[in-house]
Amino acid sequence: MASIELLTKDDIEATVLHAPGPIALDFYQASCAPCRALEPRLERVAEHFSGRVRVYRVDIDRDLSVAERIGVKSIPTVFLLSAGTEVARLDGLIRGHELSAAFERAIRA
Repeated sequence: MASIELLTKDDIEATVLHAPGPIALDFYQASCAPCRALEPRLERVAEHFSGRVRVYRVDIDRDLSVAERIGVKSIPTVFLLSAGTEVARLDGLIRGHELSAAFERAIRA
């Protein structure tokens, strides 16, 4: 199974903003029901795109400053970036096919 790594504000700059290639960032909160519902879908899509898109999670309870810096307005929110540039942003009730399409866009960017 693909590993979805938890990032903190200390990791974000080097790991995400200056990283080459496609990256997905999932902003979530443990008490958020839609965030918990998204988790298995995100894990399936991450597994499918393993080796092509790196997937990370940011807990907004612990690192709200990261969410604010990137402009997260609601949770869950998934950002897809390629070479540090945003190529897709999904929020709310995110379906598996929407995630897959956004991952594909990130790969092609």
